[in-house]
Amino acid sequence: MTMQWTGVMPAITTPFDDQGRIDHDFLAEHARWLVAEGCSGIVGLGSLGEGGTLEPAEREALLTTLVRAVGDQVPVVAAVAALSTAAAVEQARRAEAIGCRGLMVLPPYVYRGTWEEQRAHLRAVIEATPLSCMLYNNPVAYVVDYSPEQIQELAQSCANLHAVKESSTDVRRITALRAILGDRLTLLVGVDDAAVEGAAAGARGWIAGLVNAMPRESVVLWEAAIRGDQATV
Repeated sequence: MTMQWTGVMPAITTPFDDQGRIDHDFLAEHARWLVAEGCSGIVGLGSLGEGGTLEPAEREALLTTLVRAVGDQVPVVAAVAALSTAAAVEQARRAEAIGCRGLMVLPPYVYRGTWEEQRAHLRAVIEATPLSCMLYNNPVAYVVDYSPEQIQELAQSCANLHAVKESSTDVRRITALRAILGDRLTLLVGVDDAAVEGAAAGARGWIAGLVNAMPRESVVLWEAAIRGDQATV
């Protein structure tokens, strides 16, 4: 299955039981429902919560459940986030072994560092596997802000970097990225309330938490936004 960074993909929530364990039965059921409602992929392990707090075995079990639940219907994307580069590289390799089709690559947790350090970390993760990768830019949450010029530099050196999830909340970033990158990378909106504006600016995918609760409505909204159907949006 070829990874296509388009359409509506939920950053799927991780359900837990009253003992604090992942509820794998509910997770699988929820993933199948999201696919049935029209979602084009499933992004596992989030980015602001469980992605950084689950143990390695829990992360792998979660991704395994998602891959088994959706089969070949849609790709499963694994978020990769860790304190160290070595740990992030290991996450990427384990995600590939489990059957994920893409990686959402985050900056390293806690230590901001220089762009040169960030670049080295990102390249190591992206190049650790042949999987299609999407860079996650979320300066609001991570303080780290990848500029269009920095993203262009990374794209020039990493052949399997194929997309950017732009969550700066500034839709002008979509325009700036298109101006400097052209069609080199597919752009996706990562903010729930910027989907319509992002589509108008040239984004071709939407990854959001809202989709977990209203997948069908989210798909209808996104498709109308891509068409420029202002009457519907």
